[in-house]
Amino acid sequence: MAAGNESGEYRPKVSAVIPNWHRKNDLREALLAIKAQTYPVEEIIVVDNNSQDGTREMMEAEFPEVMFIQSPHNIVIQALNIGAKTASGDIILHQDNDGVLAPDAVERMVKVFASDPRIAVVHSKNLYYDTGEVFDPMRWFTPEEHASQGVFDVPSFHGNGAMIRRDVLEEIDYIEPEIQLYQFERNISAKAIDRGYRIVYHPASVIRHKISREVRNPGHRLYITMTGGWWYLARFYPLGKALEKSFYYLVFFVLYSIKHHTWRDFLRGIFDTLLGLPQVLRGRRVVSRDTVRKLESKPYETSMILYGSWDTLRKWLASGRKGRADR
Repeated sequence: MAAGNESGEYRPKVSAVIPNWHRKNDLREALLAIKAQTYPVEEIIVVDNNSQDGTREMMEAEFPEVMFIQSPHNIVIQALNIGAKTASGDIILHQDNDGVLAPDAVERMVKVFASDPRIAVVHSKNLYYDTGEVFDPMRWFTPEEHASQGVFDVPSFHGNGAMIRRDVLEEIDYIEPEIQLYQFERNISAKAIDRGYRIVYHPASVIRHKISREVRNPGHRLYITMTGGWWYLARFYPLGKALEKSFYYLVFFVLYSIKHHTWRDFLRGIFDTLLGLPQVLRGRRVVSRDTVRKLESKPYETSMILYGSWDTLRKWLASGRKGRADR
């Protein structure tokens, strides 16, 4: 943990890392919110995935103090690795380029870190930017818990509006190279929890989140969830549990493809998962039984089935029956 100031108060240096691609106006709003924090963010790093929308020119004109790193191609979430390895702060604030932090969000999360040296990650409550509704697709928490000032242990975190200890990232060797976007939080969490650290949710820290068009593309979303999810299980879970959870994933992917007509991406995801599996297995590191128990403390794959596809598929089937009856 970082040293405190002369009075003994925990005052870590915070570095913000934002991966960016083709969203300069959203990026501007995100940066202004970071600069307006009540707790100073002393270093801001934007890792740009070769945007061609004038992002570089905007950064040079409006945010010359921000470190701007431009990749020659789109490396997606691997940009977080580059930014975190470049950063000099004790804690890395990570957020999407379309996230807007509440002014006191960083200050609140720093106070949570100060409460327990075993905390490796603190993540904020995500709200939909336009409506202010809570984003909780897994339904891990009640409305009362979301509205509280509490700190809740979780098996994984939301990467938009999360603060991560840099020394822990170094200890766990950052994010695996095969991860494209989704599942990087689960990879970090599995390795950190297995080393005795805590991952926590602090709903009093708030970030508003816009919806990214490229992430909301159903086929793209399915593909990166398939590959990242199955590789996560293959890398960290005991064989029996990995096979069980992989089956749940398969059920979700089939239901999702029925709903969104993403069969081409479904087949491509299976093919690329198998193609990348040998590399993943070479880095396989099975976590302990106690870690698996903590990782399974809240449902993930089954929540995806219950809340991410089955209920909507059921509505779709019901509307189809109603349409036939009306004819």
